[in-house]
Amino acid sequence: MEGAELRKGPWLEEEDDQLAASVAVLGDKRWDALAKASGLRRTGKSCRLRWMNYLRPNLKHGNISVEEERIIIELHQKWGNRWSKIARRLPGRTDNEIKNYWRSYSKKRAPLVEKECGSMRSECATKSPMKNDICDATRSPYEARLTEWMSNWPTDSSFDCNIYSPEWIDISLWGGE
Repeated sequence: MEGAELRKGPWLEEEDDQLAASVAVLGDKRWDALAKASGLRRTGKSCRLRWMNYLRPNLKHGNISVEEERIIIELHQKWGNRWSKIARRLPGRTDNEIKNYWRSYSKKRAPLVEKECGSMRSECATKSPMKNDICDATRSPYEARLTEWMSNWPTDSSFDCNIYSPEWIDISLWGGE
């Protein structure tokens, strides 16, 4: 934008109207060209984000439903923090909205998980199956794999640590003699 300074910060209602009108005429593919042609003093990226996250007509506004929450939990267990992939299964919801919901949901659930499962997740395995489900609901796929791997780790007293660590590791770095 030559000569005109780019506008930053919150969008005005007039800018939203101008962006919506420009998208109706020019489409929602070439955002840099749209930003220039519309007369908005915003970048193409800013226009795209505003349109995709707030102004698109097919966006759902309002709280996440119980069914949507169930889907988010299920897909997060399957795919982890792949918010765009999860959003494709929830029409009208954006990846950013789902990510923010998950973070809020996780913070609310953390005290419940701690109360149900104890201070360490490893205790979950000794609890009832229902309590395991509560623990698993906040566990990422990576954490689940690590837990499974660790559960197969030898626990007998004759276990020789040296067979799992190369000779070049200086054990003294970890407080060894």
